[in-house]
Amino acid sequence: MATSSLIQYLGTTDAVTGASLGVTPSDRLKVETFLTQSAITKGQVVALDITKMVADTTGGTTAVTVIAADYNSATVQKVVVGVAAESVTGTASLSAPIRVIVRGPALSVPAVGAIAKGDPVILDTAGAAGSCAAQGAYNLASGNLVSEAFGFALTDAAAGVVSVYVLNKGI
Repeated sequence: MATSSLIQYLGTTDAVTGASLGVTPSDRLKVETFLTQSAITKGQVVALDITKMVADTTGGTTAVTVIAADYNSATVQKVVVGVAAESVTGTASLSAPIRVIVRGPALSVPAVGAIAKGDPVILDTAGAAGSCAAQGAYNLASGNLVSEAFGFALTDAAAGVVSVYVLNKGI
C-alpha cells in the first residue's frame, strides 16, 4: 500500500490525435492489493483480518490481510476496507493476492433488505459474510449508529445486489 500522486486527464478525447478515449481517463476508481488466506467472492465487502493481531505485534500482517467482512463471526471481522474486485481462494498455508476497491464504484455487492439509491451502506449486521445493508438502524437506547457507512448506494437493491460507491475509509 504505497502513497501515490495521481495525475488525471479529464478529457474524453486525446489532445494530440483527437482519438476518443471514452470515460476511462476520468475514472476515479482506486484499487489496492491485499493478501487473503480464505475464499473471497467478487463483490463481497472485505475487512482486515484482525485475528492476525494475536501473533502480529507490529500490525504489519494485519494491515495487509483481508477476509470477507462478517459482523456476526466469532472473531467479528468488521473493519471494512472495501469491496473485492475479484474472486480468489487463499489457504491457511498460502496467502493469495486480492485486488480490493477502496474508492469508487463497486458493482454487484451482496445486499440484505431494501436499499435505495443514495442510501449510506454499512456491513450487514445480520446477514451473510460480505453483505451490506442500508444504514438506517440506530441503537435508540444509546443514540449510536450500528456501524459507520463505508459507501453509498448507486442503485436500488435488486435481486440481492446493489452497486456501491466506496468511500475510501481507512486506506
